[in-house]
Amino acid sequence: MLDQMKLTSSIRQLQDAVSKVAQAIPAKSIDQRFENINLSLEPGELTLFASDGEVSITAKSGVESSDSGNIGIRARTLQDFLRSMYDTSVMFSIERQEISDHGTVSISTDKGRYRIPCLFQSKPEKQDKQYDISIEMETSEMLDLIQKTTFACSVDGMRPAMMGVLFELEGSIITAVATDGHRLVRCRKASSVDLSEKNKVVVPARVLSILQKLAQTDSVTMQFDSERKFVRFICGSIVLDAALIVEPYPNYEAVIPVEHDRNLIINRSMIYDSVRRVGRFSSIGDVKVVLEGQMMKIMAENTNEGESAQEELACEFSGEDMAIGFNSRFIEAALAHLDENEIRIELKSPTTAVIFRPHGEEENDNLIILVMPVRINN
Repeated sequence: MLDQMKLTSSIRQLQDAVSKVAQAIPAKSIDQRFENINLSLEPGELTLFASDGEVSITAKSGVESSDSGNIGIRARTLQDFLRSMYDTSVMFSIERQEISDHGTVSISTDKGRYRIPCLFQSKPEKQDKQYDISIEMETSEMLDLIQKTTFACSVDGMRPAMMGVLFELEGSIITAVATDGHRLVRCRKASSVDLSEKNKVVVPARVLSILQKLAQTDSVTMQFDSERKFVRFICGSIVLDAALIVEPYPNYEAVIPVEHDRNLIINRSMIYDSVRRVGRFSSIGDVKVVLEGQMMKIMAENTNEGESAQEELACEFSGEDMAIGFNSRFIEAALAHLDENEIRIELKSPTTAVIFRPHGEEENDNLIILVMPVRINN
């Protein structure tokens, strides 16, 4: 390692790489190791690395340099500098202080000179893991899978497994499941590999949210290690490594009703807008839905303020008339994550889970969203 290093790059190129790896930096940390971005310089290439101990991100960026070495720079300091700059060529000159691990980064651009402290340190240790499952997906498909599941994850730390998305890998199908106990999503996609044995892993919702911000390439590769403790996502030159949730996931299949004797087909945006309007009139955010003939009534009231609302929507309904209650926010979220114009709602009783799905997808079952009803006062 040299005690002096130089590299030249563009501000925008560095800013892009730093903003990506900084996703792993915790908002608040009691451990100073996790406040720094590690810069590992080799001739022609800069590797950036950041971690919070559970999630780590590595990015590579081309630079002009013939030097090698490793330093750490406080993430916030580096980010603030790069964000405040216009795009121009920038030179970093790094110098170690005498008999110390501390150093100084002198930064030169066409208009200014800047100095920030750094720490000379060893290269981050990479644990050798055997990744025996590797699945490549189109980025749009992966992002669709994340968007359709993470909204239903729990935020209750007492149930850690439900704070992630369950991935079931079997045959050539990926099944992703999320639930918080009040609603459940099951989404299926085709896989690039055919697995003879069923594999189950739980990926933290936070990791998937970070991936949404990193995935800007055409495809994403998802890998799981042989012990099913770690996941790796590769998006071009960006690598996201994270620990899996090793708690057992609840038996979600037990809560999905097998048979429904009442079926409703309706325009998605029509019911979505209606629930949004009527739900605002409820003192506790619940709406009552009454199904009679080919008519759906959505109603809510706030007896304390003397407010109430009722709307009637035409629908295709088969089965006995019924009344059922829902948390309006859960219905809104379910409808917002269905893409089709017409949806199918499957019901059994006022106390049984209700299934929302795109109309016409009964056979392939690619997406179902389940919402538990709430008790209503008749």
